[in-house]
Amino acid sequence: MTNNSIRVRIAPSPTGNLHVGTARTALFNYLFAKKNNGKFILRIEDTDLERSKEEYTQNIYDSLKSMGLNWDEGPDVGGEYAPYKQSDRLDTYKNYAQKLVEQGKAYYCWCSQEEVEKEKNKAAEEKISYKYLGKCKDLTPEQVEQYKDEGREPVIRFCTPSEKLAFDDIVRGQVEFDTNLIDDFVIMKSNGTPTYNFAVVIDDMEMKISHVIRGEDHISNTPKQIFIYRALDAVVPTYAHVGMILAPDRSKLSKRHGATAVSEFIAQGYLPEAFVNFLSLLGWSPADNREVLELQEIIKLFKLEKVSPSPAIFEFDKLNWMNGQYIRNLIIEDLTNRAKNYLKGFDLSIYTEEQLAQIIDSIRKNLVILSEIPEAVIYFFGDSVEIDEKIQKEVIELPESQQVLNSFRDLAHTIDYDNLDEIHNQLADFRKSMTGLKPKQIMWAIRAALSGRTQGADIAIIISLLGKDRVLNRVDKAIIK
Repeated sequence: MTNNSIRVRIAPSPTGNLHVGTARTALFNYLFAKKNNGKFILRIEDTDLERSKEEYTQNIYDSLKSMGLNWDEGPDVGGEYAPYKQSDRLDTYKNYAQKLVEQGKAYYCWCSQEEVEKEKNKAAEEKISYKYLGKCKDLTPEQVEQYKDEGREPVIRFCTPSEKLAFDDIVRGQVEFDTNLIDDFVIMKSNGTPTYNFAVVIDDMEMKISHVIRGEDHISNTPKQIFIYRALDAVVPTYAHVGMILAPDRSKLSKRHGATAVSEFIAQGYLPEAFVNFLSLLGWSPADNREVLELQEIIKLFKLEKVSPSPAIFEFDKLNWMNGQYIRNLIIEDLTNRAKNYLKGFDLSIYTEEQLAQIIDSIRKNLVILSEIPEAVIYFFGDSVEIDEKIQKEVIELPESQQVLNSFRDLAHTIDYDNLDEIHNQLADFRKSMTGLKPKQIMWAIRAALSGRTQGADIAIIISLLGKDRVLNRVDKAIIK
């Protein structure tokens, strides 16, 4: 197989926002395709007509694009093997199912759902695995007519061979199954829609998918799918089943652990490039064990056969650390533009672009996510500042703090607010003049009065950007008359 014939796909169902597990699988598919000059295809599996929603389809598009995972073929961009939505391919599934029936490789099953449930319950009572016994496989024409007269709508079941089946998995090596445990499974429902295992085979076959890279939860589906490929005399793709993503407590990652959808993480202020970097390391790592990598570097280093079959732990602390690294390494103009999305409630017009960039640069060292920006910069806006009760009592109201503020008020009249270096010099001289007080006592008092907190941006930057009137106003309010 030449590299040009490598074709992989991600096929999410639009029954919810794009989950991080699906996003990681999409990323691995994308990396494999780009590393090997292949094609990355997006397919929407929307045959669950009741739960599928267009808003979720749009969320899939937006989430993948935000991660930089642009597809070569898909519902919105077209391609040689369109359509790429299962709901537009229903006739195709019916035609293939009918072909299998005509060849004796599948058959109509007229058993009602109630009858099947009764058999399942009986098996459960007897503590044995349920397996449909194929009683509709050899019905007489008269029996079929009777079922039709009763108004029954049949499903189509696949004739499952009894054999030991093995396949080579890029991630897991050889995987074996005893298919005597698999019954004649349904491939078409009574409402005319295909089951997952049937639709995915038809789609992958028609779209010339060469490698199926997916989560290990699909391993049990693989024998059924291989049987369908064989029944249709089609080439079976190469499989790679990657480990699941688990929460830090090793349970299934769920809402109780925090965000689980890509769009939620992006909305909170995780940088897409940091998020992609983090996801790439869930189950894979480069040979040199580097952690902070750009997407193009990851593509170059990625090896599917080096992906671990073991579950990967979604470590929120590591994601936070990595996002902070990316925030600190961003070009300040880029970071400022991204910050504006979180500052829509602020009057940014009071600052020039250069000043706004100075504000963002001054507070970024402690940022973990971009949504923290409003709280981090709030004291740069407005005439006054809120000082909470704890800081008021433990800092502002101290006698030494009041001494500092009264003296600083005089200095504030003489500061050169347009000269940052000069402000630093004036503050240094001021600290020396306040004999008997520690530098921390001096600077905490000024910072608390101007920002309402004891930590934050460089105090000289705060003074410069607030300007004389606002500095004096805030100091006056902090001085106890």
